[in-house]
Amino acid sequence: MSRRQTIGLTTILTACLMLALNAVASAETIGFGTALPNGEQDTQSDGNSNQMRQNINITDTVVLQPGIYIATSWSYNAAPDATNGATQPVFPFLTAVNGPANHTVLAFGATIDTEPGVNSGVAFGGANNIFTLLVPTTIAAGVQNTNADSVQNSILTDTAFGRTDHANSGNVDEASSVGATLDSFGHANLGRTYGFSIEVEPIPEPSTLVLGLLALLGLMGAALRRRRAR
Repeated sequence: MSRRQTIGLTTILTACLMLALNAVASAETIGFGTALPNGEQDTQSDGNSNQMRQNINITDTVVLQPGIYIATSWSYNAAPDATNGATQPVFPFLTAVNGPANHTVLAFGATIDTEPGVNSGVAFGGANNIFTLLVPTTIAAGVQNTNADSVQNSILTDTAFGRTDHANSGNVDEASSVGATLDSFGHANLGRTYGFSIEVEPIPEPSTLVLGLLALLGLMGAALRRRRAR
């Protein structure tokens, strides 16, 4: 076999391996997304009061199989910046749904100041974006503002459809802690949907990559042996 043929065969087999790994490691989108038919802003802060909101979408959940996962990005539909001095610090998070209005925080992202309108592929960020599942688990996407005076929620909502476990500054368990239990919802199973979603990808275990490489080497060796036998 010529050097050019060997390089060509290697390229083809490598591409096949990558396609196979990508098929196994497919991304999942958790949450409704940004296309709200009638999006509007929640109760706004007057620049002094605390209008923090914590919202977990319990309609558009996903069952993930055992494995290691990373939250890579999120998308949101946000209101314009406040003009009355209220700030809009927001962070995304993921939960394991334990039962009605009962969640465990699996991962949470960096707090950002949202940009108005639809924003897609925003980095999830932070150091708490990887989580491990030992059994098939129902995963929900959540979003929360930091809890302080002069804060408001910028993520738009639509009260025409969907269900959300909803909390505010008067009844909230902080989602910015992996392993935290969230069950203090002032309005559990609330009839509304918020305009956001979170993108999650599985992380292939080292054994999977090793098996893939061994399979690639086996295919290359078999192809070389067939060529030499001709």
